Amino acid sequence: MRSEDLVPGAVLEQRFLDGGVLGDLEAQGVELRECMFSDCQGGECSLPQLRSTGTTMLGSSFATLALRGATVFSGRIEGVRIGALLLDGADVSVHKIVASRIDVLSLRNAKLRRLEIIDSRIGLLDLSGSKIREVTVTGGSIADLVPSRGDVQDFDLSRTELGDVVDPGGLRGTTLSAAQAMYLGPAMAAHLGATVVD
Repeated sequence: MRSEDLVPGAVLEQRFLDGGVLGDLEAQGVELRECMFSDCQGGECSLPQLRSTGTTMLGSSFATLALRGATVFSGRIEGVRIGALLLDGADVSVHKIVASRIDVLSLRNAKLRRLEIIDSRIGLLDLSGSKIREVTVTGGSIADLVPSRGDVQDFDLSRTELGDVVDPGGLRGTTLSAAQAMYLGPAMAAHLGATVVD
């Protein structure tokens, strides 16, 4: 596969792009079937309404990777460095993000099923309005979390380093460790209008 193959409406199956330089790219309605991207570099890349099945991205870096409205099934992102990964309104299932660094991971109004984030450093994780089923974050860290306040079932944050939480009331349905609950206690109390004293 060549970077030039990523054009609007392209259907790419079992293709491999190694060391591709994508620059700034916009292509709507691309379909990727069991493709692999390795050591690629991109600037402002936008692939709205992407359909991706069984696709893997390894060791790549992007300033922005915007996949708004995407349908992503059974794939993996590993060892990537992304300034902003935007999956607003996406449908993401059976997917893994592993050993990666992402400054902003936006999943606003997304549907998430069996998503795993493993040993990754996330600056801001925005889940506003998302529907969550079986999402786990293991290892790594989340510096700032915007919880869903949507439909949350089985969202486990107990095994990651968790920093600030915007709107602690949105943690309903989330699994936290005892240490995380103690750290967030003052913010949760303030949200409830309670006063904490020594």
